[in-house]
Amino acid sequence: MSAINRLYDINNRARKRSINIDDSLYKELIILTQNKFDANVSELINIAIEEYSEKNSPAYYGKPESETVTYRSIMLRESNFKWLKITKKQTRISITRLLNGAIKDFLDYLE
Repeated sequence: MSAINRLYDINNRARKRSINIDDSLYKELIILTQNKFDANVSELINIAIEEYSEKNSPAYYGKPESETVTYRSIMLRESNFKWLKITKKQTRISITRLLNGAIKDFLDYLE
């Protein structure tokens, strides 16, 4: 991938969205921002969604049994939020479960 392909189009701005994120997944993202990547949590989540959407095989990611979930404000790119909404309509999987699935898939890839 060319370095220029890593830049976002001006029309694909990040906007604040509030969404439920599994606490264990969020904690893992925090650890990555502190120890591995020069990125914030929102940037990692956007990358996770982009990678997940490219696979084109979204699946239901169920909340683990004793998992706690927190409503968090994050900055989502317009194209990523649009993909989540379209995929929700097509699969009937909630945006929360799609987002958490994307994060889980991203974290599994990094292991």
